Amino acid sequence: MADVAQQELYARLAELETPAWWFAGEQDDLPPTVSGEWQVFSNRSDTAKLFEQQGYAVELGDFSLFGCPPKSICYRVSKEKALVHYLINQAATHLKEGGVLLLVGYKNDGLKTYADKAARLLAGDSRVEKRAGGVYVAHIYKGAVLGEFLPDQDYEVLRPIAEAPRFYSKPGIFGWQKLDQGSALLIQNLDRFLEHFASPPQSCVDLGCGYGYLAVMAHQRLPDANWLLTDNNATALVAAEGNCRYHGIEAQFLLADCAEGETGQYDALFCNPPFHQGFAVEGELTDRFIKAAYSLLRPGGQALFVVNQFIPLQRKAQGVFADTELLLRRDGFCVIRLSKA
Repeated sequence: MADVAQQELYARLAELETPAWWFAGEQDDLPPTVSGEWQVFSNRSDTAKLFEQQGYAVELGDFSLFGCPPKSICYRVSKEKALVHYLINQAATHLKEGGVLLLVGYKNDGLKTYADKAARLLAGDSRVEKRAGGVYVAHIYKGAVLGEFLPDQDYEVLRPIAEAPRFYSKPGIFGWQKLDQGSALLIQNLDRFLEHFASPPQSCVDLGCGYGYLAVMAHQRLPDANWLLTDNNATALVAAEGNCRYHGIEAQFLLADCAEGETGQYDALFCNPPFHQGFAVEGELTDRFIKAAYSLLRPGGQALFVVNQFIPLQRKAQGVFADTELLLRRDGFCVIRLSKA
């Protein structure tokens, strides 16, 4: 289903003066090409790829902004409040005086509230329009003197969120303040999984690693293994690197969508895929994670997944992997072992 808010943003691009910046989050379709000087900032590798295909200059990372002050910034607001506040603050800092911040989103995204806050911060003229499909479009202009910056939970700072073992995390990562219940269930079944190996796996992948919980916890049982941690979200890899460094884990890190481009062959793979993040729960995304796991494993390698119970991962994997086994069904989750021939 097309994001009507995103389409509304597309329709306004031609009216924006350049140089312009685009803060880009989740993106399901190719953006339109536009004239003028544009710089895209995104923390998602799949989004960055779509913009690069259309010829945009893209900075892929944790929204570290640079360059000449833009006359315009556009942003289809994200799901996380701290990130939205951070990017509104950055827009206020970097925009030229008289420049415009274009915010687009739905009422239940908090767009009207964000627009009000941004207007007080940028301290210039503003207007908000209600459009079809429940979409709101806000134009906020930067005045001569800024108001008070919005609370962004110190977006840029890694901070401990758990002890014994210690984990660091930050805003910009799904579920960044908690230990995921599904991931904990996967680790509880780690010993049963390892019983299927003749010797401890020496090379491991944490696919869709988030802040690195699975790798850190599995490392306690596999202290000699080499690790690859990969995620689509650059912000997640910032935290994952911090956690591996703190725990002394030898690891490589790959910023890619479903480990795209990785050619290594690994003994074991661990994954808690992001099917709970608002993505479609059937079809292509499930297939992509199964395909990625299969391609990353060596012959005889094995994967350990945890998924919400309504995800048909085991059924779909039976057509790809030589063996599948349901290790646990509990609390709405399934822990599943997959074995490659």
